[in-house]
Amino acid sequence: SGLTTIQAGSDSARPRLVRTILPDKLTAIVASQAVTAALLARERNGKGQHVRLSMLDSILNFLWASDMGGQTYVDEPVGDQEAASFIDLIYETRDGYMTISTMGNKEWAALARAVERPELLDDPRFKSASLRDHNVDARLELVQSILITRTTQEWITLFEREEVPCAPALTRNEVIKHPQILASEILIETDHPVAGRLRQTRTPARFEGTPTEIQRGAPRLGEHNLEILTELGFDETEIDALRANGAIGNEDYSG
Repeated sequence: SGLTTIQAGSDSARPRLVRTILPDKLTAIVASQAVTAALLARERNGKGQHVRLSMLDSILNFLWASDMGGQTYVDEPVGDQEAASFIDLIYETRDGYMTISTMGNKEWAALARAVERPELLDDPRFKSASLRDHNVDARLELVQSILITRTTQEWITLFEREEVPCAPALTRNEVIKHPQILASEILIETDHPVAGRLRQTRTPARFEGTPTEIQRGAPRLGEHNLEILTELGFDETEIDALRANGAIGNEDYSG
């Protein structure tokens, strides 16, 4: 799909993997959208249909608008490409990492004020967005040399005051304690009879009329055998026979 090259930032750089199963998760989301659309079509015309979907199709569609623009014009050949944008670059600070976006003139001027370097506005290499892009290596090296001198929170405070788009690069342990995460209540805790106290996310979408809830944890092996088989019409004798011949397990979670 080209995703590994996009992660590298350049067609000439070593391809890099995304360290999560992005294509799998994305395809599941696309599948849910497709099923919903097919159900709506059935509601309108009374006919069901077969929906075909692949991970490759899903991820390429996902990447196209933001990362494959050079391939849009059929009759215009494209050579090796650099990253379309550096807004996601991570900079090292004195105690961690953060990201900032300063491609626009307004943001670049705000950065110069925040770091108390007014001479950046007169530097001929950085006078415009196109020049900053052309001299990207020098720009990134300069910004990195500045950001390493303070802590992440010190820079966040200064940048927010001057309205420089910025954010800390949090570790996973920092994420679950972040004030915004706590305020959104996206993380919930439940009790599992075997695993104990568990933390997980609620569904991202909140429905006003039909709110969702986590009613129980993942089932243990065979936990719902009796319940499901009874719903399917099996009587107690038939279920005992299934247990006896090994078709289902002997787990008993009735207590």
